[in-house]
Amino acid sequence: MAFLSRLLLGALAFSALSGCSTIYRTTGWFAYDYTEDYAIPYTMKDSDPEMACGLTTAMAPALLSFTELTFTPDRAAVTMYMMSGSCAEEKAHEEALSYLRAFKAQNVNEAKDARIREKRQFAVAAARQYRAYQHMVAEFGEPGEKCPDLDEDEEIFWVLGSIAGMQSVMSDLRSQSSVNVPKDIAMKAVRGLQCVDNVRWWGLPQALQAGIWVMMPDTAPKGTDPWVEMENASRIATASGVRMAHAIEVVIADGSGNTEQLRAAIRRHADSLKTVPSNPKYRMMDIMATRQIQAVSDRMWTEATGARTPIGSLGTFWDDAQPALNSLNIDDLLED
Repeated sequence: MAFLSRLLLGALAFSALSGCSTIYRTTGWFAYDYTEDYAIPYTMKDSDPEMACGLTTAMAPALLSFTELTFTPDRAAVTMYMMSGSCAEEKAHEEALSYLRAFKAQNVNEAKDARIREKRQFAVAAARQYRAYQHMVAEFGEPGEKCPDLDEDEEIFWVLGSIAGMQSVMSDLRSQSSVNVPKDIAMKAVRGLQCVDNVRWWGLPQALQAGIWVMMPDTAPKGTDPWVEMENASRIATASGVRMAHAIEVVIADGSGNTEQLRAAIRRHADSLKTVPSNPKYRMMDIMATRQIQAVSDRMWTEATGARTPIGSLGTFWDDAQPALNSLNIDDLLED
């Protein structure tokens, strides 16, 4: 009798555990569908980057925890890790400004510590961006060899994963290669983006290809001016309302030491913000592009003046000619 009791209790316990497993598995599938169909599109349309950072940073580990019971939601993970990586990159830019201010104040210890904090944040960014790229590879295959068969709904994940791959290489270099992201990912990402339509995806394929030509002039087709190509891509980006190609132009110009092109690109971006609204479907991507450009502008202003870009002054520089003040003519007041 005791044996039968133990057997019955064991069967009940197994049944309860199996039931819990089924509930969790169903919850995981629901979470995957909700994230891809609602959470990500909502975040893409939102205009608050800090809220998006909080959502993606918190949701990524929660969502991925269901992989023990279901499968890995690679497409959703691409977006979340790409965006959370950009959030870490934003923190790294802040530490870079702290370094510049400490350096100008000759506070050696604070400058040294700020530089270390900057590299650590870039390491976090690189790790997250690399994970986004890896999830893209898991879903669609390695870019660069051949183009995957993508439908329109899948292309966004291919684009974001490719961007994340490029970003991961750059962030890792800034972290002193502490994550060891493979450097060949950059070229693979550029080749991979040639698989999607340039105009449909905001001029990004053209901008990244032109960026490679700027960095490696020998690879550019004869008679091609990479900077002209970059500006053409930026015009497409302006028309689309998703100005990520602007950010690429600014970053490439900054890295190549082309100050004239850098200032012109920042000015054009600031002017476009006044005339063309963000694409409502991808508003967050447009805002993230502006924040990247703002970070470069802030560094330039801080190097020159000790403080970041003044409010409402993106697209202007500290040494711009100041407009003459309108003087009051006393004779005008005396006329009838």
